[in-house]
Amino acid sequence: MNNILFITHFGGLYGSNKSLLDLISELNNQEVKSHIVTPQEGLLKQIIEPKKTPLKILPVTWWMTTKKFSVSRLWQFFRKLYISQTNFDHFIKLWDIDLIYSNSSVFPVGRLAAIRNNIPHIWHLREFGDLDFSLKYILPKLLCRNFIRKSQAIICNSEAVRKHYFQGKSQNNVSVIYNGIASKAEFEALYQIKNKNKQNESFTFLMVGAISPKKGQETAIKALAKLKKNGINAKLIITGSGKDNYIQTCKQLVRKLGIEEDVSFTGYISDPYEVYFKSDCLLMCSEYEAFGRVTAEAMSACLPVIGRNSGGTPEVIADGETGILYNTFDELVAEMIKLVQNPEIGIQMGLAGWQRAKNLFNIEDYAANVYQVIQSVMD
Repeated sequence: MNNILFITHFGGLYGSNKSLLDLISELNNQEVKSHIVTPQEGLLKQIIEPKKTPLKILPVTWWMTTKKFSVSRLWQFFRKLYISQTNFDHFIKLWDIDLIYSNSSVFPVGRLAAIRNNIPHIWHLREFGDLDFSLKYILPKLLCRNFIRKSQAIICNSEAVRKHYFQGKSQNNVSVIYNGIASKAEFEALYQIKNKNKQNESFTFLMVGAISPKKGQETAIKALAKLKKNGINAKLIITGSGKDNYIQTCKQLVRKLGIEEDVSFTGYISDPYEVYFKSDCLLMCSEYEAFGRVTAEAMSACLPVIGRNSGGTPEVIADGETGILYNTFDELVAEMIKLVQNPEIGIQMGLAGWQRAKNLFNIEDYAANVYQVIQSVMD
């Protein structure tokens, strides 16, 4: 039995932590005993506690920030990092940890603890960091990237992420493994639920995820307004949470464009399938999506996806088969109109997307591939 310590960078339940929970659940069927460190209270802890997986809340010091560099901030970073290492050492010994698994690129504490305790480390890179969240390293970028590269094993959740970190250079310790978003049995159940659903009176577009400027909610709102201006009957659901000031910015834009009756904000929903099954098409307007768990989830619910042709989105969507890739705002509007006026095309794409997602993004294969990496490192 291998005792593995999984470290997360936040306590919420968006893409990276959802993917981690799916992984841990499946790895429990293997020779793995999971332990979790997370930096804060949140939904992750609430879900883990009933499963009796050991979990501890400890400071996880980030080496990336959106704030400007200063000597005092650098000093605080080293101070917090030193304190956190002592806490990690204690629980590594208490839980008899055999391997440390960092679930994000934004902190170095996992590999530092692994080096100090002479145990292997796996780094799962699930985000770009700079492109998607405007984060910058506190220390020199080259130093940090080299520190990542020297981990015993690295997993990237898309080819786009691999290229971003390694500039296309091949490394024997790097694997590209797509996230799993549902088991094969769950895929079959989702297909049956979708088939029982009635068609919406108004064609309904959907956005799911963190509400922030990089995710493109304003783009989707403006696109819907363009449809309404052209006499096209459609609606938009925006699901997710974010900073209050930006959510208010989006709502003000809706009022300014006069489409209050056509755009609804649901807030955070723990089960996004509630809105997937009420919608006809997902919009993925993110400037840089590392993988796009939401895209894969929508495909599992038989939804076509119109996605921006950037980041990892082109790897998830088969353009023209399971959805549509766009490059410009005008292309986005044109493709939205196309699906509203030809709903049968969206239905066909949705079914093809379901099959693609079942083949590529099922939890069983995802966990098996990760477990193979774990075994290789342990061996």
